Amino acid sequence: MKDVGERALIERMIGRIGRCSGIGPGDDAACIDVDGVKIVAATDIVTKERHMPKGMTMEQFGWTAAAVNFSDIASMGASPFGILAAVSLPPETDENVFYDIMDGMDQCAEFCGTEVIGGDTKSGPVSICGTALGVCRNPPLTRSGARPGDIIAVTGALGSAGAGWYAAMNGIDEKDAISSVMMPIPKVKEGLFLSDKRIATACMDISDGLSTTAAAICISSNVGMDIMWESLPKGAGVETVAKKLKISEKRLMLDSGGEYELLFTFRKDDLDTLHSSDIDFSVIGVVTSGDSAYLTENGRKERMENRGYEHFTAD
Repeated sequence: MKDVGERALIERMIGRIGRCSGIGPGDDAACIDVDGVKIVAATDIVTKERHMPKGMTMEQFGWTAAAVNFSDIASMGASPFGILAAVSLPPETDENVFYDIMDGMDQCAEFCGTEVIGGDTKSGPVSICGTALGVCRNPPLTRSGARPGDIIAVTGALGSAGAGWYAAMNGIDEKDAISSVMMPIPKVKEGLFLSDKRIATACMDISDGLSTTAAAICISSNVGMDIMWESLPKGAGVETVAKKLKISEKRLMLDSGGEYELLFTFRKDDLDTLHSSDIDFSVIGVVTSGDSAYLTENGRKERMENRGYEHFTAD
């Protein structure tokens, strides 16, 4: 598995299972028409080993498990209506740990306007597999609708999750950055707005880093991207953490996972509608007729390498 990596593994798997009747493997979530209702489903796993920085409580761990799933629902422009939780814990675990995890999941579900609707428990390593469900009132947002000439934008700011992880692991006092990685916020409101106003031509959550997300949309939409480094909104803690730990700001803003903002493309005619809304967004570039994403800094244009987080190959 470590020689293949998560993304190639998924591509090979898709080739083996054949065609899906709706929107299936290869997008942020599945979308299937059930008697005229577009049902959206997303599933994601968090583990203590990979998703629990120093100082994270079990309640925050539960919140995160729910948030990463609701984020995929949000990126499809869907409204969540429930989440299921499959929790694995060692048998010697205090029962209050389980209650804390479920409290966190319940709080995140309530924040997203829904609830925990079921699940399962098993003996094993500390992990949570969530399955979030939603419904699309409009055509779902996918990775494949970007067209040359579209504008590229992101919600919120970039790099705070990566900065927060390093801050937590190295005892750096950056409360806002640490908060962003301890309790990520799914952009449900933003996804619904982009869907209801029919603004986004393509959309994806930035769960594995901007470089990976941009590459995924370029591949799915068969387009390129020109992204301006100076236009990227810098998140909390990026400058401090980068300086103290001698980490490149680009590494934090382009390649760190756990961001959960939305990267979306839209037609320039919709710019005024976005500006008149209460959506926190930044224009960062334009879609091109090329075949990959490029980053321009101080007039110099270079291909943006896909260095985002990837399971099985990451250290």
